[in-house]
This record gives sequence, C-alpha cells and structure tokens, in this order.
Amino acid sequence: MADNFFCLDIAERHIKVADAKKTNNTLEVSTLGKIDAKEDFFSSELEKTVNDQANLINRLVGNLKISKKNVSIVIPDSLTYNQILIMPYLNEKELISAIKYQADQFIPMPIEETNIDLEIIEEYKEEKKILILIVAAPKKLIEKVQTTVELAGLIPESIENELSANSRFISEFYSKIFTPGKQNFLLVNVGPNSSTISFFEQEKPVLKESHNFSFGYELFLKEISINTDSDRLKSFEILKSYSPGQRSSYPIETIVAPLIREFITEIKRFIGTKRVSNVYFINYSAYFPGLISLIQKDLSLPASYINPLALTKKTANLQNYSLELPLYISTFGGNLR
Repeated sequence: MADNFFCLDIAERHIKVADAKKTNNTLEVSTLGKIDAKEDFFSSELEKTVNDQANLINRLVGNLKISKKNVSIVIPDSLTYNQILIMPYLNEKELISAIKYQADQFIPMPIEETNIDLEIIEEYKEEKKILILIVAAPKKLIEKVQTTVELAGLIPESIENELSANSRFISEFYSKIFTPGKQNFLLVNVGPNSSTISFFEQEKPVLKESHNFSFGYELFLKEISINTDSDRLKSFEILKSYSPGQRSSYPIETIVAPLIREFITEIKRFIGTKRVSNVYFINYSAYFPGLISLIQKDLSLPASYINPLALTKKTANLQNYSLELPLYISTFGGNLR
C-alpha cells in the first residue's frame, strides 16, 4: 500500500497530502502537509483557476520534498453521488450495465455525462450476492481534476471520494479504533460546506448507508463572526478554543444553539429506526472541539472524535499535527488502496 504513490486530497478549502502506509496494524506517516486551496476551484471554469490550483499542488509537494509522482486522489463527497446496493455476482462490465438502468434514482444528470466507480464492500457467498458502493461524478469534474494534477507534474492513479477513502480507513483500523464486539455506529464527516453521515454495522464495520447534506463548519464560523463582530481568523480561534462549561468572553453556546439543533435533527432523521451505539466525528470537527459536548447533550448517544494519532508510529513531525489529524483521515484512507 502506498509504496509507489502518495495521496493528494483536494478538498474545498485545503489541498492535503499524505505519504503513509499500514505496517503491523500501525499507520506509518512519512510525509504530511496542507495548503489553502483555490476556493473557487470546483465552481470556476476559468483556465487560470486550474493553473493556480496546479501551482499550489506543485508548491506543496515541493515543500514537502516528495519525489514520488504517482498519486491517489480524493475529492469531496459533496461533488459526487453515492449509492449502496446489494447486487448479484456479476463482472464489473455487467454490474455497470445493470446499474445504469437504475442510475436516475440517485444520479441527477445524464448517465453519458457521468463517471461511475464501483467498490465491493462485502460478499454474501451463500446468497451469491455482493454489497457494493457506487460512486458517480460528472465527467467534466474528473477531467478537470486529472488535468490539474497532471499540470502539477503528477500522475493520477485513481480518483475517489471521501466516503470511499474514509470507509477504507475505518475498515483497516477498526480493531484499534473501536471496542471489541458488535456495535453499530455513525461516522460524521464534517466538511467546510457539507457533511456526510455514514452508518456502519456488524463486528467488523461494514458501510451500509450514507447521507450528504448541506451543513458544514463554515456555518458555525459565519454565525460566530456575525454575533461577535469578529473577522474570520478571530472567529476560527473562538471556535477552536471554546470548551463547554468553561468561562468565555462570548455566549458561544447560545449563538450556535440553532445550528446545533439543526445538525442534531439531520442526524436523528438519518438514524430513524437504526440501532446505533456511538457517533464518531472526523474532519473539520477538529476545529470546533466543543461540538461533541453540545451535540451529545441532546442526541443522547455517546459521541467522540477519531484522532489517528493513537494509530500512528510516533515521530516528531507528526506531533506538530496532532490536533489536526482528524482532517487527514480521508487522506490516509487514500494511501491504503
């Protein structure tokens, strides 16, 4: 895994890079870093935006002194369409053909303008069926990402979304993350502008369902900025340093209360009748540590962060990223292909 490539995670606000591999149930991280991305990269059609993003990637890889050229690429969930289905045993060509007949149920665009990727999650040999994750993305998006990465002097090996990469990370390290025994849980990937809730079940976690919705960290940041008359950087520090129960200069809990209720409503709606034991948070939730306590209070389920630091081979460089490592779970997952 990742001996000949590293992962390039092109997110909405950051470009993240990790060169890592799994050795004896431990994550060995050789290189790690991030840089602010072009915020309009995914929305702009200007050639300059692509060139600027490519230059940023090139600068980041150069600063990290990575000599590898092949990359596994991760893109945001919000730009893709996902479906998890049980299908009969078929080869990949037959599967894609069968899926195209029902694609309009979850892909809101013409199938001929879409790239479809399949990943087998679980096999049911007695029933001769398989559980598969279907990820679809606009062809124009995939072509844009490939072009950008190639302009940066790199060679794309694969492109997947966060859901796929995060699920692989969970599958590879479940024995070190979770308490032994059967438990169903939610993984909440809090992004800047949207979040993905994933449902896993069974003793060895298996992805069963996911839901992406337009609610992310930026909403909290905006609300803090408006109600405290703070700029972006100050608002970022307010959220990052806030801890429920401790004295604060601002009524943070009151300010974010409507957003917390909305977030909890979305989670509860997704849970429905599912039996869930725990909720785990990753990604931008690391920039709002108090979020866990505020959500747990009304959700009535144990909630916590997944920090990969506990899974890693300790190095001096990695300690510098200890509080930000939840941002890199999809990046690490991209290394585990």
